[in-house]
Amino acid sequence: MSIDTKAALKHFKATDTVMAELLESALKGPATLTIPIPKKPSEYFSSIASSVVSQQISTHAARAIKARVVEALGGSITPQSVTAIDFTTLKSCGLSEKKTQYLKHNAEIWHEIPVEQFSVMTDEEIIKELTKLYGIGRWTAEMFLMFSLARPDVFSFGDLALVQSLYKHYNLKPHFNRKIVSTVEAWSPHRTIASLTLWHTKDTN
Repeated sequence: MSIDTKAALKHFKATDTVMAELLESALKGPATLTIPIPKKPSEYFSSIASSVVSQQISTHAARAIKARVVEALGGSITPQSVTAIDFTTLKSCGLSEKKTQYLKHNAEIWHEIPVEQFSVMTDEEIIKELTKLYGIGRWTAEMFLMFSLARPDVFSFGDLALVQSLYKHYNLKPHFNRKIVSTVEAWSPHRTIASLTLWHTKDTN
């Protein structure tokens, strides 16, 4: 199943008028909603590496460091190029000691991750595989599902901006656990579209 905006909107109109209105607004606004496109398996490692680079620093800093890493690696972030480069040279791109260790380790064990099977694996199976990597927790794995695999039914309770947008538009409080879970579950099988809509609404507002 792929991300289907029309099917999602039809579903929300039948089950959740708040989300239906938010999605319609996001699709009509000057800054329209961007729908992820599935990446090729050969691009997965670069996505994971970019996530590691970006952790706990600003978007601007992450972009600059990634550009230096790409240049140092000869134009592309692959398991082979990361394995081949020496630790000190990689670290000198602006990476911390720990992030450099993460990238080197992940490159060495990447062949153990069944990326060619991701297309037939469940979201939870993929999360279990990705979190074997250094520096990759559940949130990062969920972002990978959304933006690298374009999986249609993902929501991350670990994403602060996403949850804050949910609270705002549904007049919810953090302790409304049952209501929060039931609201999100009602969006299935289109939780990715709902997530993108909540992020988009927060950013454009």
